[in-house]
Amino acid sequence: MTLQVSKWKVRDGSDLSEVGLAALAFCRAQRGRTQVDDARYYWAHPGEIWILVEGQEELVLTSNQTSESYAALYDLNELAVQSESVLLSDARSGLSTYEAAGRA
Repeated sequence: MTLQVSKWKVRDGSDLSEVGLAALAFCRAQRGRTQVDDARYYWAHPGEIWILVEGQEELVLTSNQTSESYAALYDLNELAVQSESVLLSDARSGLSTYEAAGRA
């Protein structure tokens, strides 16, 4: 399992309700993609949201986006700026990547 965690800062003048709805639409679009198990967003505080997308493989989270997921991403980006993004792998996925690199 791999998690993609992204942090979004709300743009000045953006309506917080609209930001929440855009984040929800983004998460729904992500959940509609194959091999994405879950996607949720959380408010860290009124000026920042975090989005967690859980998938089967790292590449699924960074590629193979659908037109709906791209549209939702652009809508969210009009209201908030992605300030950080990180991919987190569980031990099994990390070991698989390590072995695929010929290190084992």
